[in-house]
Amino acid sequence: MRLIVTRPEPDDMRTARALMRLGHEAILSPMLEIVPIAGVRLANRDWQAVLATSANAVRALAKMPARPFPANIPLLAVGDQTALEARRAGFVAARSAGGAMDEFLALAQAELSPDGGPLLYLAGETQAGDLAGELTARGFEVETAILYKSEPREKFAGVAEDALRAAAVDGVLFYSRRSVEAFERALRRARLSPLGERVVCFCLSETVAEAARVFAHGAVLVSETPDQISLFVLIEQQARSRATNGAARM
Repeated sequence: MRLIVTRPEPDDMRTARALMRLGHEAILSPMLEIVPIAGVRLANRDWQAVLATSANAVRALAKMPARPFPANIPLLAVGDQTALEARRAGFVAARSAGGAMDEFLALAQAELSPDGGPLLYLAGETQAGDLAGELTARGFEVETAILYKSEPREKFAGVAEDALRAAAVDGVLFYSRRSVEAFERALRRARLSPLGERVVCFCLSETVAEAARVFAHGAVLVSETPDQISLFVLIEQQARSRATNGAARM
């Protein structure tokens, strides 16, 4: 299948390589740009643990000149990629919750204590859900550090626009609602809205899918769990279905 990847850099390349290993063609057109926020200072406190729900937050932290905690401090990450980025950034005790926010909250409650000291939550300017509020309601003290913002891109990458205009796209991968919203604006700007019936939207969550249904005339599919492996399962199922239907018509 020929698929447009809308993830921000550098995660778009990681997704593209994985798709190509499965035999698909990936067209990169990031719809958000990740911008670290300059001048952020982290309080020097006796932190119990660091929390991260985004690899972008960990990357922004890695660019900071100093950190007010040791390398062996527990770091809880919502997913495997965020945990991997944390280990690359020097966090030797990084743990993954597997990709779902409910599992992340369960891991935090199992591993940490409301009486064990404050938690430092590394986040972006726009957050999906209210992690700090959920943990505060459970008795934890949480301080949120906003380390980056995501700015929407107004246009598609040239190769993506050309492929859409030529009706040469089989699907689009969406990982966040803000990416979907930027994609819709770019569609309207290029006078390509709505997406045709043969273009499948592969969405990481129902919230993402809800935004995609505004402009999609084709199938809008939602991964069983909010992680890339589940999203790729959908893609493989769709690819097999198209191959089977194509063979049946011959």
